[in-house]
Amino acid sequence: MAVSRVTRNYQVTVPREIRELTGVKVGDMLLFAREGEDVVLRKIDKDLLASGFGLWKKAKEKTPWLVTKLLRGEAEKRLNRLKA
Repeated sequence: MAVSRVTRNYQVTVPREIRELTGVKVGDMLLFAREGEDVVLRKIDKDLLASGFGLWKKAKEKTPWLVTKLLRGEAEKRLNRLKA
């Protein structure tokens, strides 16, 4: 188990033990997901990000809000598949 403190700017350092275990590197994207009363931190797969760029092309209205909504939907689908 590892512990990290939230700074006044709401930043958190990922402890070395966790970085080494998960392969988190500088520049990686992390997803904060809520599971019941717990918050789970997951490293975002680069394939998921690449699929998000495809969503931008598919969107009829090219608004960041819409693409973000679509991307979150894709992320939730992938997370549900990982849980199964």
